Formats: sequence, structure tokens, C-alpha cells
Amino acid sequence: MQRSEARLAARRIEERLLWALQHGERSYWGVLRDGEAQADAVVGALRALLDAGEVATKEDRFVLTEAGRARLSALALDRLVDPGCEACGGRGIRLKPPFDGVLQAFRERLKRRPKAAPEFDQGVVTPETAVLRLSLLARRGDLAGRDLLLLGDDDLMSLAAALSGFPRRVHVLDVDARVVAFIREVAREEGWDHVSAEVYDVREPLPAALRGAFDVFFTDPVETLPGILLFLSRATEALREGGAGYFGLSYLEASWSKWRDIQRGILEMGYAITDALPAYQDYELEDIVALGYPVAQAAPVAVREPDVPFYRSTVFRLVLVAPPAPRYTGRVELDRDLYYDDEASVTLPR
Repeated sequence: MQRSEARLAARRIEERLLWALQHGERSYWGVLRDGEAQADAVVGALRALLDAGEVATKEDRFVLTEAGRARLSALALDRLVDPGCEACGGRGIRLKPPFDGVLQAFRERLKRRPKAAPEFDQGVVTPETAVLRLSLLARRGDLAGRDLLLLGDDDLMSLAAALSGFPRRVHVLDVDARVVAFIREVAREEGWDHVSAEVYDVREPLPAALRGAFDVFFTDPVETLPGILLFLSRATEALREGGAGYFGLSYLEASWSKWRDIQRGILEMGYAITDALPAYQDYELEDIVALGYPVAQAAPVAVREPDVPFYRSTVFRLVLVAPPAPRYTGRVELDRDLYYDDEASVTLPR
């Protein structure tokens, strides 16, 4: 990125943070949520605002100063009311019957869930998010009577899908044996013969029996470039002709340059991108400070554990419109670089 382009991008983030702060003080995590850009870029913009005296600290909170208000006024941003939809959180979809009932039943099944494992880069979405995904699939015609593959399911979306009664088949592939055992246990207790799960490491070839066996996939993959294209490659192999796929991609751990590379890879695999729904997924992340995640260590002040779901991601919908051309098909040799790169901030490097 050229220096002028980089400065324009930084200024855009600064102005967005100032605009958010005029509505009230924010924690560090609230600032990251409002910045809507890669974490390092948001932290850089925050430090620049502090250095310019346009933002000040109040213990572990950030507040707008008179200098910050003056800058907003000069841009007329002090007159801008948030145009986002309050009823749906900007998603465009609300939980209506039967999905509101699914959410209530889903919460009950989650009480015994396995705790998220940082070594697998697990960070679960809120229960509402998991059910909102299903509502989106249903609206697009990708749930009722469909064979659904979940490539990674620490969110346990498979259980919510089964509770909805819509999919014909739900199959889970997950590297975490605890997740697989829990899904099998609940499926057995509920008598769900159409729900199955197996342990699978995405670095291994897709099992032959699963190739071309599904109408729809959903995956919330790692966000390294090779990692996300690997997940999408395996999922692509599993799709039938004309199938649809969904995946999540954040801005906190993926720069716009990485987004462009990912989108190029998607198109090369044979897809059309039909939807990109921003900030659709909220995550429940624990022990971010206690475990020393990079995003916590980068804070300009001492911080507590997150007080808001600061990590959000966009949901993409894809439709296979050409012969599938997955980037990877055989075994792939990746170690920790499957999960971690120089843009990772909510991923442990070790």
C-alpha cells in the first residue's frame, strides 16, 4: 500500500472511532469493535488520536476530548446519526418463528458443551449467532431438505440445525474429539439418526465417501491465507454440482489485502459470491487477557477481560457455478502456521 493510501485508510479509522466515541466512552474492546478494521490498524489509529489529544483515557476507558469534538464538527460528522438497524443489529435478519423457539431449546443443549480450546483456535459464536446463521440459510433456500456439512463445529451449530427440523442430513467434521463426542452423545439422546460427526484434521484429504455428498456447507475457518483456502478447498470437494457454501471472515485478523487474496481464491475455485453480510457473527471469547493474546498485549492501557463481544465477522455465501477447482486436494503440511500469521491478534502464536 502506498503511503498516501495508508494514511487515508488510517484517517478513515480515526474518524470512525471519534464518531463512535461521541456517543459515549468505550472500553478498549469497544474501540476494537467500532474500528471495523484489522486490529493493528485500529490500535494504531487509537494511539494517533491519543497522541493528538483528540481522545483521552479515563482509567481503562477512552473518551472524546474537545479537540476530538472539533475535528468531528469540521467534518460535520457530529450530525450523523447511526443509520444501522437497531432491531436486527444491522444484519437484515431477525429471529422469528420457528427460530426463536430453536434458540431457547439450543441454549439448554449448550449447558454441557466442551470449553473452547485455544490450541485449535476455537472461539465460539453466541447462541443467537448460531441460530441466526440457520435463519439465513433457510431464507436462501439452503436448509430445508438439504444435506448440510459443518466443517468445524465448536459452535455446535449442528445441534441447532437438528432442533430446527429442516435439514435432511447434518454431518460434522471437527479436529476436536471432545466436540465430536458431545455431538454424538446429544444426537443419541435425542434420537437424531440424521446427525453424525467424525474426527477430521483439515490437513488430511477429504474422506472419499464425503466427496460430492452435500448440498450446503458452513465453515468458520482459521484466517491465515493458506488455512482459509484449505478449509474452503475441503468444503468445495464435499459439494454437489450447484451447491452453496457459507463461511465467516473477520476484519480484526484479516487486512483488506488478505480479503482480496481470499476472494480471488474463492473465484478461482468456481464460485460466485452472492452475499457478504458484515458484522453478522458475534463471538464469546474468554480469557483474552489472562492467556496473553496479542490483541490484549497491544492495548495502550491496562485492560480487563472483554466487556462486549468485540470480535465480529462477515458471513459470505457462495454458489458453485463452474466445475469445482479446490486449491488443495492432497495432504497439506502446515503446523502452527495453519492458525497463525503476522495479522493474527486473537490467536495464540504458540
